[in-house]
Amino acid sequence: MSCEVEGALEIVHELPGRAVLAEPGGVLHIGRNYDILRSDDDGRSWRMVSSLPRSLVRRSVEWSRLACRLVRQEVRALVRLSDDSYVAANREGIFHGRAGDRTLAPSEVETAGVPLMAPMRLTRGPGDVVVCGEYGSSRGKRPVRLYASRDGGRSFAIVHSLAAGTVLHIHNLLWDPRLELYWVLAGDHDHEPGIGRLSADFARFDWLVKGKQEYRAVHVFDFGDRLVYATDTEREQNRLISLDKESGRTERLGEFDGSCIYACRFGGLYAITTSVEPSPVNHSDRASLWLSRDGARWKRVWSRRKDRWNADYFQFGSVVLPAGESDRETILFSGQAIEDFDGRAAVARLSPEVEL
Repeated sequence: MSCEVEGALEIVHELPGRAVLAEPGGVLHIGRNYDILRSDDDGRSWRMVSSLPRSLVRRSVEWSRLACRLVRQEVRALVRLSDDSYVAANREGIFHGRAGDRTLAPSEVETAGVPLMAPMRLTRGPGDVVVCGEYGSSRGKRPVRLYASRDGGRSFAIVHSLAAGTVLHIHNLLWDPRLELYWVLAGDHDHEPGIGRLSADFARFDWLVKGKQEYRAVHVFDFGDRLVYATDTEREQNRLISLDKESGRTERLGEFDGSCIYACRFGGLYAITTSVEPSPVNHSDRASLWLSRDGARWKRVWSRRKDRWNADYFQFGSVVLPAGESDRETILFSGQAIEDFDGRAAVARLSPEVEL
C-alpha cells in the first residue's frame, strides 16, 4: 500500500449522478435520483434509459440533494439483460422494464408472508437469470432469503432461505463461470459474516468460510483458484484478503484505512474504494479510490474528506464504484457525502506516467 499519487487520474468528464453499472464495450450507467442514464461511448455522451417509480412525496424531495441523502433517493442496483431490458432495485423494492419505458414496473416478489428486505446488489447469471439476496437489519428475528428471476425480472422466487440468526443480511451474489456456482457474501457481526456457495440450479448451498470479520466482503475479484477482496468492517482493521476457493485458507495481503464497500474491474485495472465509517479502528476522515493491476499491490489515486453532515442521517462518506465489469480502462466513480464531490460522477483514466 502507498500514499496518494498526485495527478494519478485524468478526469475526462464530470456530471451529476451516482455510478451504478459498468459493462464491456464502453457501456456505463449512472443513477440520478431515481432516473437511469446510459453512455455507450465511455462516458462522452449520456441518454435517459428509464426511471424508477416514485410517489409525489419522493418526487418533492428531489429539489434538495440533502433531502435525497436523508431518504436514500438513489438507484441502488442495476443489471442489463441480453434483450436490452433492465432490472433495478432501490430501498423500496425491485423493478423491471425496457430501455425507453417511462418508468420500470414493480417486480412480483415471493415473500412467504415475510416482507422483502430489498437487495443491495443484483447479479446477472447464465441465461439472463437475475439473482440477489435480502439486505436489511433482520437482527435474527426472521429468515434471510436468496432470490432468483428466470423471466427478465418480472417475478422473483425464493431459491434458498437462511435460518433466522444465521446472517444479518446478504451483501452480494457473484457468478463463478469456472466452478459454475454463485459466491454468496453475507454480513455482518460475530458468527454472521461468511462466504458461501450456491449451485447454478439453486439446489445446493454450503458455507466455505463463516464467522470472522475477515470473511465480511461486499465484492470479490476472481483470480481462478482464489478470491481477492477487501473487508467491510468497523470492528477490525480493514484488510486485503486472498481466499483459496477449495480450502478456505486466507492470506492477508495488505490493509486499508476504511471500510471497503465498492469494487469494480475496468479492463486491466482493479479498483477498490474506502468509506469513512468512524469507529475505534477506522480513524481516517477521507474516502479513497485505490487501483491495482495484479490484485496484490495497490495505490491510492484519489481521495476526498467526509463532508460536515451527520453520517447516520446523511450517509457515510464514500467513493462509489459501479457494479459489473468493463473491458476498458475507463474508470467510472462517484462521490457520496464527501467534500466538493457529493452527488457527482466522474469518468477518468489513469495518467500514462503512473505505474501500478
